Amino acid sequence: MEAPSLVAEAPAGTDGTAAVVTSSNSASHALLRGGFEIFRTTATELAKLSIETTNDLFEMDPLVTKREIDEFRSKRSEWVQKFDAVLRELFERRLGGQRRKGRRPDAEESLDSLRIMNDADTRKQDALGDASRRLAAAARQEVAALDYRVSVLFDDPPHREIDNPFSPVYLLDAIGMTSRSLYTEPRICRPLMERLIGDFVPTINQTYVRLNRFLAERGVLPEIGAALRARSDLRPVDDRQLLPLFGRLLNDVHPSLQAWHTLDLNAAAAARYQLAPLAVNPYLGALANVPRRTMGTGGFRQLDAVLASRVLPPVLETLDYWQRTDPMFEHLRSNAPEGFDTGVTPVNRIPWIRAAIASQVTEESGRSSMDVVGFLFNYIFCDPSIPPRFRMVFDGLQVPILKAALADPSFFADKTHPARQLIDELADAVTGADDDASYGNALESLARSIVDTVRAEFVIDEDVFERGRRTLNAFIDRWQKQTFLAIQPHVHAGLAAETSDANRWHVRVLIRDKLAGADVPFDVRIFIGTVWADYLTRLREADGADSDSYTAAVKTMDDLLWSIIGKERTGQKARLAEMIPPLVRSLRAGGAAVLVADEKLKRFLDTLYALHIAAIKPGGAGTGGALEAAGPAVPSLLAGKPIANLHDFVADVVFGTWFAFDKRGTRMQARLNWISPLRATYIFTTRAGSELMVFTPEELAWEMSTGKATLVREPVPLFDRAVSATLEYLAEQKAKRSAGASEAAANRPLPATCA
Repeated sequence: MEAPSLVAEAPAGTDGTAAVVTSSNSASHALLRGGFEIFRTTATELAKLSIETTNDLFEMDPLVTKREIDEFRSKRSEWVQKFDAVLRELFERRLGGQRRKGRRPDAEESLDSLRIMNDADTRKQDALGDASRRLAAAARQEVAALDYRVSVLFDDPPHREIDNPFSPVYLLDAIGMTSRSLYTEPRICRPLMERLIGDFVPTINQTYVRLNRFLAERGVLPEIGAALRARSDLRPVDDRQLLPLFGRLLNDVHPSLQAWHTLDLNAAAAARYQLAPLAVNPYLGALANVPRRTMGTGGFRQLDAVLASRVLPPVLETLDYWQRTDPMFEHLRSNAPEGFDTGVTPVNRIPWIRAAIASQVTEESGRSSMDVVGFLFNYIFCDPSIPPRFRMVFDGLQVPILKAALADPSFFADKTHPARQLIDELADAVTGADDDASYGNALESLARSIVDTVRAEFVIDEDVFERGRRTLNAFIDRWQKQTFLAIQPHVHAGLAAETSDANRWHVRVLIRDKLAGADVPFDVRIFIGTVWADYLTRLREADGADSDSYTAAVKTMDDLLWSIIGKERTGQKARLAEMIPPLVRSLRAGGAAVLVADEKLKRFLDTLYALHIAAIKPGGAGTGGALEAAGPAVPSLLAGKPIANLHDFVADVVFGTWFAFDKRGTRMQARLNWISPLRATYIFTTRAGSELMVFTPEELAWEMSTGKATLVREPVPLFDRAVSATLEYLAEQKAKRSAGASEAAANRPLPATCA
């Protein structure tokens, strides 16, 4: 997948234009150094906390002597300093162009040492490997986005082997190098490394959320998170491998797609595949009536022979004729099944066309192209973000798109292909069109005109698609300017609010970072977001962000969050026992400073007591259970799956994301059109700006949690969404077939099934 351009996710000014990050070496290195400080500081603090609670590390190991334990404890402070220095050294090497090669330093690679390892050594080494794999798994989702961002800053093309100095492997390098340099005895260093790595697992994702947020807010691939969420893991890195992959999957699941390939005329099967329930295939009957033209006298005189095999021009000539005189349209006009309204119901023509002409396409890639285009339009006709009346507009593009894909296979590999860009941009333009009548009606008229022009003029020259794009984009720009004029007063108000109450919003940013990636109980999140936010704001205003009082209050918040995480080990429980009295005193003092009622504070402290009890129980997590039930309960979905952390999703939502809101009892779609610099204000509008809504991130998260706001789609191109959905569907069918699933199970609806 090609990396998107470096653009800011939200316009910093008032005209809606995005800020652009320079990719110069100095600017990129400055951003990498800023990210490294977050990575280093967080990692060092966590490592320090972990190693300070290792008094119980060897209590069950009779082979470790008291002298060795005392020596181990005496070097713990030195370990933290060394760890910090190693992290710095590894980062500077990478920044200087030295890439990481091979495995991290490991004394156990030596054949001699392997020969003398006893069973206990082997078990410890296996446990260390298991801990490393858990760390990688915990970080996987956020690291994927971070890898893309870091590759751009290093000016490396994205690929599967990105050398990211913030990745878990660099963290493991630093842990291993530091531990082995100070503790040469494997019985000491292996358990230590396993403990340290295990303590990083629960919180490593928080670090990567913060790093991604840091870079996204500075304009480094702000939409990459949305793109990766929509992207199937099956999709190849190089889209030139897309057609071969589809070909293999389609061959593997062919028996379960009989309605697609052999056109089972059963009405139920037809409906499942978005096919008209026809008694005959109109394209098959019309095939013999296609007038033939020679390459020298018209029709395909523009066709470069390099673009197609010798048997392809007749196929393209057939499609060129059907593009202008569609047998399906003529057939349905006089033979439509009862109750089938051809004026409002789109028909996926591609499977019927494939059945008629597949024998003339000798190359497997050509047949795969037809299948993929068929799945693409199936997705379009079922995509809930495309209003039904606009699906009929896309209906007219089926044959031109099929012809373009057969003539030029780069359609699937090149995201700048004009035909592909036109359907992507048209799909983006129609989202929310039904909630602004003037915009929707004007767009429908224009879109039909563009499609009619494509059908009338497209032979093989792709410029007709490009002209359609230019016309569409000029139309969108005019309406977007109207929208930005409508939101100007609210933009000025949002900027003024951040300026006049900057301390409060800086505190909000800090709290979002502290809570990033964490599953925080509802009562604790509310307390931090209200009482403690007020207290931190007061201290920041009175004493400054660098004051001892503000720093101490931030540490109290950190201690509060650490205290409710499950404590499995003796050392952790001992630290918690020591921490609780001063923690409670600090929380009481902060609450009193902002005049929180004693009864309200007591209720929170009673809840905190219950969380602490849960944290020290065997297997206790301290984050969930009945206490969570007091919070939001309505699940929010992303690509059909629950959003893992609603607050993080809302905090990082990107410019151009569409939501549906409950507005006076009706559902209305609106686009995120402005984000303030500190993300204190989100402004949503309908297409023409006739309706406008303003939220803070916290308010939007609450609206989503109660079901009053739902995600429609993120700003990911239609083609990418359709490809990923189809790959997942085909892989599922292959798995079901391999498992011997029943025919009924194998014939589940295609991706994005229409209701």
